[in-house]
Amino acid sequence: MTVPKMKATVKPFLGRVSLDGCRRLLDSPWHEARTAALILLLHEAELAAKAVDFFRLDAIEAFYDAHLDRVNNWDLVDISAPGIMAAVWNSRSDKPTMIRKRLDAWADSGHLWRERAAVVATLALIRRGDLDETFRLAARFRDHPHALIHKATGWMLREAGRRDMEALRAFLAKWTPELPRTTLRYAIEHMTLEERGRWMAVPSKRKRGR
Repeated sequence: MTVPKMKATVKPFLGRVSLDGCRRLLDSPWHEARTAALILLLHEAELAAKAVDFFRLDAIEAFYDAHLDRVNNWDLVDISAPGIMAAVWNSRSDKPTMIRKRLDAWADSGHLWRERAAVVATLALIRRGDLDETFRLAARFRDHPHALIHKATGWMLREAGRRDMEALRAFLAKWTPELPRTTLRYAIEHMTLEERGRWMAVPSKRKRGR
């Protein structure tokens, strides 16, 4: 099922499923059930944010972190991490050090989906104009072996460029030789054809197989 169809299916149950209900759905072998759980959880996070319910937000963040091993596909990470963490961080007005602690815990995990969640969650920060964590993690993951991290990092760099193209250019001026080509191609998608050509022509210092 597509995400729009899933959202339509889940809509009658929004606000009516507990965290334990979400856990049971996440435990399902069916991808659609896990998708439903995350749509429901995102809705709960947004409701808690509107109510400024810090206790509920803390519980949702802890639940999401504890069950990220069941958020086990790229699309599941992408539909959940930015929205859930935006609700948590924006409502609690989390300080940069607190946000970095969460991101680093996922980035240090050695677990693919937690690592992707760290990168993709920075979309919540990009949307409010904070680009530092995106650039920091993009540099950090430049040697990551998995294409799903390369793509996620490039996507976030591209989104950062939509907010501040000069900041993206400054990042690329420093790191392009060491970036995976996939990351670079994603990052420069909104640039002109001529500029994309210039960035892609920068010689790569990456070793084969990295």
